[in-house]
Amino acid sequence: MIIFREEIKQNSKAVVPIAVLVLILNLFRPVENKIIIKFLIGCIGIIFGLSIFLTGVNLSISKIGTYMGDFIAKSEKIIKVIIFGIFIGFIISIAEPDLLILANQVRSAIGLSSLLIVAIISIGVGFMISLGLFRIFKEIKLSTLMFIIYGVIFILMFIVNDLGHAIAFDASGATTGAMTTPFIIALGLGVSKLKGEKKGEENSFGLVGIASTGPILAGLLMTMSINSKNILLEEQAHQLALISGFKSASFAILPITLVFFIMDKLVFKIKNKKSINLGLIYTYLGLIIFLASVEGGFMELARLMGENYSDFRFVPIIGFILGLLVVLAEPAVFVLAEQVEEVTGGSIHKSSIMKALSVGVAFAVMLAMFRIKIEGFKLWMIIVPGFLIALILSRNVSQLFVGIAFDSGGVASGPMTATFILGFCQGVAGNIDGGFGVIAFVALMPVITIMIMGSFYKEAIEG
Repeated sequence: MIIFREEIKQNSKAVVPIAVLVLILNLFRPVENKIIIKFLIGCIGIIFGLSIFLTGVNLSISKIGTYMGDFIAKSEKIIKVIIFGIFIGFIISIAEPDLLILANQVRSAIGLSSLLIVAIISIGVGFMISLGLFRIFKEIKLSTLMFIIYGVIFILMFIVNDLGHAIAFDASGATTGAMTTPFIIALGLGVSKLKGEKKGEENSFGLVGIASTGPILAGLLMTMSINSKNILLEEQAHQLALISGFKSASFAILPITLVFFIMDKLVFKIKNKKSINLGLIYTYLGLIIFLASVEGGFMELARLMGENYSDFRFVPIIGFILGLLVVLAEPAVFVLAEQVEEVTGGSIHKSSIMKALSVGVAFAVMLAMFRIKIEGFKLWMIIVPGFLIALILSRNVSQLFVGIAFDSGGVASGPMTATFILGFCQGVAGNIDGGFGVIAFVALMPVITIMIMGSFYKEAIEG
């Protein structure tokens, strides 16, 4: 109950400011009252659903990740580690709520089923987790590996169109969320223990960052031969929200549950699984409520609000305010800020990180609005220079800090970005395709911000 109350408090901080801003904007350009009521009910559902889900993740998924990380660490054959990394990366990624929401939007744009999209992206995550575990075993420098990976990504970007860029980078930001991040971190910590205290600390970061490149590669390959359908928002067909939420949640949670029980029977042999079992039930129920609430009214109003303000000259300013509200209310951002403060021995205070990230993400959402409104403004014009800056900085920053920076990419792009801000951008654009790219912008900013801070505080970190 203590965990649940804390989650209610944190998620209320994330949702309530958005709801207040919506009610203020609605005074000037109102929508139907029934849609506002559905939105407010959706807000309540998101707060409770996400709180139940995250409580379940705390009780079960994080512990399962630790057990599996320890299991991998004891393996002497690297081929087993690689195969297990692919498999476990796949089954944990398909349970990520932000990815499930994004896949429902991508489905309308490229004509593939949302479950197939989730499966393709999750395969990419699995392969890159496997590569990340291989890096730990072989002690490959993280900055060197990232140069190679992003070199491949930039080559593929020459072949794929702008919609493909947006979907791929959005998928990256959406994948490293509340479900996958603690699980992958637990895996990395388990395996990095093999390298001793100093190497273990350095290697414990970076696995999330490597895993987040999997969706980019998978997304680019997926969209390479698929043309946009350019479906208008009004033409979307929706299932009943509760049925859709139940279907997606079942697809997400059942695989990891089955794998855990099989491994427990054969390997773990945990005597008291009561809290883990209860946590899995919470995770499942919370995910159903969260997804149903998003589909049932939350994103619908976000799109309508975006449509109503699409001709407003200062809509990028609204985007800036949305960015500020989202990042300041995102619990994972506080965790990242505390992590950086701890690593630097207090040289970089968490309040400085919060301020830098909030301004960075606010500009990211504003840039997304400019990209929608300005013809010829392509996603790669921001993404490519942004990651090039990060990669160049990574050569002159502590490898520990490089790991934290790339891990932080998905921290700011949480549930509010994947739901309200994405929906609002789609409304401003007037079609599904136009909204893609905002998650990518938001996910890029922490990488650059943390890397720049790391370069300024290099002596403090290495000393």
